[in-house]
Amino acid sequence: MSAPRVFESARDKWDRTPLRVRLTAAVLVLVAGSLLLISVSTLLALHSYFLGTVDDELETQLRNLNASIFDPENFEVDEDTPGLRPEQYIFSFLYGHGNRMDRPDNRTDYPVFDYDDLEEADGEGFTALGADGTTRWRVLGLPGTDIGTENPEYDADAHPLSADDYFVLSYKLAHFDKTVAGLVWVDILIGAGVLAGLAAIGVGLVRASLSPLRQIENTAAMIAAGNYSRRVPEHDRNTEVGRVGHAINSMLTRVEGAIRAREYSEERAHDSEERMREFIADASHELRTPLTSVRGYAELVRTNPQMPEAERQHYIGQIEEAAKRMGLLVGDLLHLARLGQERPVETEPVDLALLGREAVAAHAVMAEDHEFSFTCAPGAATVVAADRARMRQVLDNLLTNAVRHTPPGTHVGVEVAAEDDRVRLTVADDGPGMAPATAGRVFERFFRSDEVVHAGSGLGLAIVAAIVDAHGGTVDVASQPGEGTAFTVLLAAEPPDPAPPNLSER
Repeated sequence: MSAPRVFESARDKWDRTPLRVRLTAAVLVLVAGSLLLISVSTLLALHSYFLGTVDDELETQLRNLNASIFDPENFEVDEDTPGLRPEQYIFSFLYGHGNRMDRPDNRTDYPVFDYDDLEEADGEGFTALGADGTTRWRVLGLPGTDIGTENPEYDADAHPLSADDYFVLSYKLAHFDKTVAGLVWVDILIGAGVLAGLAAIGVGLVRASLSPLRQIENTAAMIAAGNYSRRVPEHDRNTEVGRVGHAINSMLTRVEGAIRAREYSEERAHDSEERMREFIADASHELRTPLTSVRGYAELVRTNPQMPEAERQHYIGQIEEAAKRMGLLVGDLLHLARLGQERPVETEPVDLALLGREAVAAHAVMAEDHEFSFTCAPGAATVVAADRARMRQVLDNLLTNAVRHTPPGTHVGVEVAAEDDRVRLTVADDGPGMAPATAGRVFERFFRSDEVVHAGSGLGLAIVAAIVDAHGGTVDVASQPGEGTAFTVLLAAEPPDPAPPNLSER
């Protein structure tokens, strides 16, 4: 496998590794590298310091030898030799003509070096391998003229030494190598323990540090499951997790708003479609009867040319009556359709008290078999921002509904009153009332109660509800069998105009 493919494969495996594993591994690698660097630096420093100390000791020993009485042929290194231990040191003589003599001369691990090595070292210590191939020695050689120069008994004239001869002192590094090996094992064991403990602690710390990410993951899963109100737990915004959580929560709020808006739009579209289907079905049902009547009367007139004129005129009158009913029905349907488009209402200040008084007066003339009354507290704030014609239609529809569904002699009262920052309009009668089930459906389109027989289309109160809703108000009905019916309309009051400044006070 080529190097780029190996690198790419390793990178893919690294990318698929969980973040907590990568963080823990990265920390362990950094700590292991730091421990290795410290250990190597310590060993190198110890090695350099120890060898420097050994070199200084070897040079001191050579310069302190009593060269005045020194006889290389008879010199022995034993327990009586000051500063030298036979098991640790070897004294060597290299003459200019190439001969070498070691003291003691019975060692099998003596250091291997030659005259050229000494000349190349030029008085500096160097490391040589023993003859056994395993033992290491620290070797330092000085020319004969430098031997014993620091010994007070040295007499260079009495015992001249040649500069071509090298006097060499070697120190066995076995103890030092064992010390270094032991230190290496100590570093390895301590490093392994540190890494193991750090791995155990690091896993816990990384898990704790990444717990907010798991919370974000769980929150995202809940949101994906449809729980759009879930949010990420808040953390300090001075931290990265806190800033990420705040950004995610802001995003989730916008996403939830968009989803809610879409759901609301879809729900409204579905409801609108359902209402349209019901509307078409109800409209078809309501138009079927007058259309059948028109068709039947027209067919009857057409197939009976000898029909008496008076009877013909009667049937034509029935056709006109059915056409008027259809016209009123179609007009109401168009009016509801316009209101359903939610177009802004053109408003102006309208005094409901004045409008209610006019409506009551008009219906008192048209329905003389009913009693009408109007009530309004003097000085009450009864002005609203509304479309005057539509508000009059609300009053007319409510009064017509009361007259149509109550027997002669029923009292119908209209009351306009101020209620906090709203204006309340009440149209009540003391008629037979309605059952709760009927009262709950009176604002539905084409609804007609089976308890009362009337010729209405079932759109009057639906138009009232649509007009009031378009003005931002509410309409309710309260009715009990035998206790009458009361319709209540609440609209926001128009703020009073600011009082003009009193110029006389200036």
